[in-house]
Amino acid sequence: MTRSQLPDWLRAPKPYTYLKKMIKESEKKSYGSLFKSFYEFEGAYEEHYKRVMGTKSWSIGPVSLWENQEELDKAGRGHAKEGEGKRTDEELMRWLDSKKENYVLYVSFGSMNKFPTAQLVEIAHALEDCGHDFIWVVRKNDDDGDRGFLEEFEKRVQESNKGYLIWGWAPQLAILDHPATGAVVTHCGMNTVFESVIAGLPLVAWPIFSEQFFNEKLVVDVLKIGVSAGAKEWRNLNDFGSETVKREEIRKAIVLVMGGEECVEMRKRVKVLSDEAKKAIQSGGTSHNNLKELIEELKSVKLQKGI
Repeated sequence: MTRSQLPDWLRAPKPYTYLKKMIKESEKKSYGSLFKSFYEFEGAYEEHYKRVMGTKSWSIGPVSLWENQEELDKAGRGHAKEGEGKRTDEELMRWLDSKKENYVLYVSFGSMNKFPTAQLVEIAHALEDCGHDFIWVVRKNDDDGDRGFLEEFEKRVQESNKGYLIWGWAPQLAILDHPATGAVVTHCGMNTVFESVIAGLPLVAWPIFSEQFFNEKLVVDVLKIGVSAGAKEWRNLNDFGSETVKREEIRKAIVLVMGGEECVEMRKRVKVLSDEAKKAIQSGGTSHNNLKELIEELKSVKLQKGI
């Protein structure tokens, strides 16, 4: 990790630094911890956590798989709020249906992240130049310049049928599960990482804040199921920072995950993890067994305390 990729509260003492220290101390005093991960994904860390913290822990994920197994559930995940966006989910699915398998890039930076105009311009040019069709989930900004640029960009790619912009919320699971979707550009929020892995898709990692730079290291360097977009600056939420990732770097990362020998190997590795994720929550799977163990242990504790 470079210093600029570390959260600011780790670089210099802040009130949040002391809050995090209190949280860590409370973890050591707790009965145990639940992880939304699964053992096959980061079991080495799970074992390390148990040794360091000295408490019990259970990985019971991927949590989204317990909840979103039916097509209706997937369609409802991240469903657009009334009045948001100009086009319907049905239009989006028809657009995806018209595309070749593994040919569409899905670009989403989560529900809280926004970029300055200069960065939006670089992303837009990279998407136009990458040679693949794309879906880009755009967060609304108050800047009229942003809005005007993006609306003009949307009109251009809509006319060429190469791109699809979603303003606001997107039916993410339905998009990830579609055969036309070939890879994901993500901020490395762990929910999106898990959902992409479950769908068997390699990732372009573009961390922004929180623990996302650590997640990038896991995805790119440890699991080797993605590549870095080149972001090097951790920033606070709603702070644009000083970094602009250039279109050449973005395009290079997209090309790597969408084709070529390296992409084939990444797809093989993420497919193995996808299969393991699905097995984990099935009867006899690691997360299924952990959840049963947790329930039985809590029942036992309850009886001992006479609750």
